[in-house]
Amino acid sequence: MNGRAAGRIVGVGRALGGRVVTNRDLETVLDTSDEWISTRTGIRERRFVTDGQDTVTLAVEASRKALAHAGVPGESVDLVVCATSTGPASMPSVACLIGEAVGAVGVGALDVAAACAGFSYAAAVASSMLESGVARRALVVGADAMTAIVDQRDRSTAVLFGDGAGAVVLDSGDESSGFVDHILGADGRMAPLGYAGHPGNGDKLYQNGREVFKFAVRIFPEMVEKLLARNGISLEEVQYIIPHQANARIIQAAMRKLDVPEEKVVINVDRFGNTSAASIPISYPDIYESLEPGRYVITVGFGFGLTWAANLYRI
Repeated sequence: MNGRAAGRIVGVGRALGGRVVTNRDLETVLDTSDEWISTRTGIRERRFVTDGQDTVTLAVEASRKALAHAGVPGESVDLVVCATSTGPASMPSVACLIGEAVGAVGVGALDVAAACAGFSYAAAVASSMLESGVARRALVVGADAMTAIVDQRDRSTAVLFGDGAGAVVLDSGDESSGFVDHILGADGRMAPLGYAGHPGNGDKLYQNGREVFKFAVRIFPEMVEKLLARNGISLEEVQYIIPHQANARIIQAAMRKLDVPEEKVVINVDRFGNTSAASIPISYPDIYESLEPGRYVITVGFGFGLTWAANLYRI
């Protein structure tokens, strides 16, 4: 790759559903147990939206926090990209509604639909726009209220998902810090392994958990190794890997393949569950203040489609 960086992260923020739902809570409505859920997924609690909350309100809250953290007004943003699969309507886009809410009116705004890999796709789109000069400051959001599409009677999926949003503010800045490489991929032949909004399943979410697990454990380390190899860097130079928070067992299996030390891997699925496109940006506030200039962060997403994506970010 050319080594130039584009899209320096200058602000981060997140928002979560207002209701904490523990595994014990789910025991009262599903044929399951805290031990069964935590052993198989690593999840102990997740957040559900409450009255007045949805994908848009979560996205707007996370965006306002990211702008405040960056110390910049919404009016200074000239591109809004939102990764989501759970917008309340097919039109307008969630990104349009975010822009209006934060004061970024009259600027480019678009949604990216790549399921749980959505934020990695959105970051690639936004940083490329900044590198090309189309935009100078971008607001990139991952937001999903998964409870809108999950059948809460289905034990295989109801225990997994939560609601949340994460946002980052990207500046064009200099070329020393920012995104330096991306991997984007999809294979529609594997679409039957996971989908939502299909007339045949009552518009609810379906996934073949076993096959999705096998796919994720394979594609995750492949992307990390590819990013390292084609950019000529070592794993030692990577400060953090932020994986999509689908399942702790997926993350652990992939990390064993890569032989990555535990302290490099950001895991919060135990607290938030699988928040789809939101899970990677939700993780940034936990690590932002500890980032060390000159090192790298790798973010890895994988989801229905099937889709996969990864980003290499130079701090």
